[in-house]
Formats: sequence, structure tokens, C-alpha cells
Amino acid sequence: MNNKDIYLVAYYHIKPKDPKRTKEAGYMTDPANIDYDESINITRGLKTKDELNAKVILNLTSQTVRKNGFNGNTDFPSLLAHYQEGYPKYINPLLAQLYPEQVDADVNVHSQEEKAGS
Repeated sequence: MNNKDIYLVAYYHIKPKDPKRTKEAGYMTDPANIDYDESINITRGLKTKDELNAKVILNLTSQTVRKNGFNGNTDFPSLLAHYQEGYPKYINPLLAQLYPEQVDADVNVHSQEEKAGS
């Protein structure tokens, strides 16, 4: 199967807040002692390693959540909003290319609101 959908793939790497204290028994079992590094990839099609290692996979083409390893109840718009907030330089141009009709609609709504406010 040749899947050409566009995906946002997010990886999370766990690291201790204070690396000097990791020798203490139980230090890394306390969530308060853990930080996460987040990295994202935008890819066309998925590889097996993406499905195995990624914590979150969003299918941007069909606007669906393919995998959500954090909270299974989170919907596509909420997850996409999180990544748009953190990575606007990468996500927004891509969304403008994928959904030009929505960008045009947003621009038209804003211009009508500005005219009404004048």
C-alpha cells in the first residue's frame, strides 16, 4: 500500500530535571522529577519506526488522530492547536497549502469584521 497522506509525527524524550540525582532510588518514578523534550516531523507517508516510536501521529490530510499516546480522549483540533502554538513557523504554512479554502475563509471573516467595526 502506497500511502501519500501528510502526517505530523511527534516524539517525546524523557530526561531528568536534575541529572545529578538520578542515582537516588525512585527519583525517575516521580513525575515531578521528569522533563520532556518534544520534537516533530512532517512527513508524507508513515514508516514502521514512526508508528512504533512516536507518541502522537496526526494525519493532516484526513484530519484524524492516528495515534495518541498521552490522552486518548484528545481530538484532532485540540492536538493540532497545541502544535500550531509551539511550531507556528512550520505548521501554519503547511496548513495554508493543505487547506487554502479555510485560509481564504478566515481572511474574509476578519476583513468583514474589520469593516463592521469601522
